[in-house]
This record gives sequence, structure tokens and C-alpha cells, in this order.
Amino acid sequence: MKKCPDCGMVIANQAIRCPKCKFTFTEGEGGSDAGVGGGSVAPAAAAVSAAATGRTGGRDGIMPMVEVTAANVDELYGQLKAAIVKRKTEFDHFIDFLENRTAWLTAPAELKGPLACEKGLLIRSVSTAKQLLRIKDTIMPQLDEESAIIISLFHEVGKAGIEGKPLYILEETSAPTTSSALGLSFSSRISTTTSSSPNYAINNKLVHMSVGVRSLFLVSQYMLLSDDEAQAISYGSDVELLDGKLSPYTLLLSTALQMQKTIYENSDVVSGYSFTVIQPK
Repeated sequence: MKKCPDCGMVIANQAIRCPKCKFTFTEGEGGSDAGVGGGSVAPAAAAVSAAATGRTGGRDGIMPMVEVTAANVDELYGQLKAAIVKRKTEFDHFIDFLENRTAWLTAPAELKGPLACEKGLLIRSVSTAKQLLRIKDTIMPQLDEESAIIISLFHEVGKAGIEGKPLYILEETSAPTTSSALGLSFSSRISTTTSSSPNYAINNKLVHMSVGVRSLFLVSQYMLLSDDEAQAISYGSDVELLDGKLSPYTLLLSTALQMQKTIYENSDVVSGYSFTVIQPK
């Protein structure tokens, strides 16, 4: 453990920022018990983070947006998970709960629209994380990268429901439908031709909560969040409720989410305005 020189709070050796006063540790700070490098991130961890965020070194230029589809979402999701190093233990416990006891990996992102499909929530979450990291890296590189990944991955995790009770219930329709018939070109990139159109309804067996509140409820049972992270997860999709009092993390998350939903999930906008989207190698 080490002590913050500004406020005196005792925090983990691996922490690079004090959750109370936001003091940022530099290499070698934190006292003799802070270990080699103090709060710095090991080179191996930095390499993992670079792979997850799309950087190959340096901060020159703007990170391109990687198109997230049903075919590559699992790989990109795995890269983001591997980038969590400082808070790995609590993060891994939460991920284990999500993946094995909820509908996190299969839930849709919405009742209707291009991501009203299996894995839609995961695609939206990973895409938002990619959007947020490229924005942060361009205009707010001083903000913590792991925090950025955590809030963007989990800002809508409440849509997975709780253990044994998914938020969205799938009902199959009898009419054969193809992705092209939906009139949603983005859907053709995230799903294959199906024999029926997915039709989702809200599971009324769950206690009613907003998505942000349920997301915070789930995350906070496993992870110790800063107030910035808690606000972002709770209000990232509903920033109008904050009356303009947004933290930088909430502002970035809201921007990333809006870019993803209004631009990158609409192929006509992407092509019409020449937004760059690349396929991962």
C-alpha cells in the first residue's frame, strides 16, 4: 500500500491516481513500499493497453474507428478486458458474474433498431469503448484509460438484467426475414440471414429501474468506483438530468455514445460524410 502525498489516503500500490483528490503518481512515487516503479504501468501492461486501444506507439494523429461486428466483437472485447491491469481482480470477478450468470454476452442493445439482435449490447458496449478511447486520447489524454474502459463497457450493463432474469425477452415471429429486408444496412454487418425477425419485450419480472441505475447497482457490487465513474455509468445516457454538471468522464462517455448511435450505427451517415471505419487486422 502507499499514501497519497496530497490528502493522505492509503491506496493500492498499482494505483496511478488517488480516487479522492485525483493526485496523479509518477514513476517512483509512493514510498519504499510502493514497489518498483511506484504507480507506473509495467511495459507488458502498456503493450496490452496499446493493442486494446489501437495505438502502436506515441499519440500522433487520431485513432481510426474500428468497425465492431458480430464476427469480431469477441476478439475486441477480449482485448479491452486484457487492458485492465491495475484493477484486474475486481474487474475479473465482475466479468465472471456477467458472462456466466447474466445475459451480458447475448442481450440486445435495444428493443428495436440495428442492434436489436443477439450480441447487440456487447457490440454497442465495445464500440462505445473504442469511441471513448479515441476521443480521450485526442483531447483528454490525462484521464485514466482503465476508467475509460470500465465506464464505457458497463454504462449499459443493466440491460443484461440480473441473475436469472434478463431485461429483454426474445419472442420469435413466424415471418421469414433477411437482414436486407429490415432496411438497416448496419444490421447486415452484424448478423446473418435469419429465419425469423427477433422481437424483444421488457421482462416485467424485474424491479423497475433506469438502465443507468441498474448498471451502477450491478457494477458497484463488485468494483469500487470513483465518484466520476459512478456519475458516468449512472447518467452517461441521460446527461440532461445532470443540469449541466457533468464530470469530464461523463461528458466523454455521452459524446462517445452519441457518436456511436447516431453515426457509426448508420452506414448511410458513415459513407455520406466519409467517416473513416477500418476492419481490425
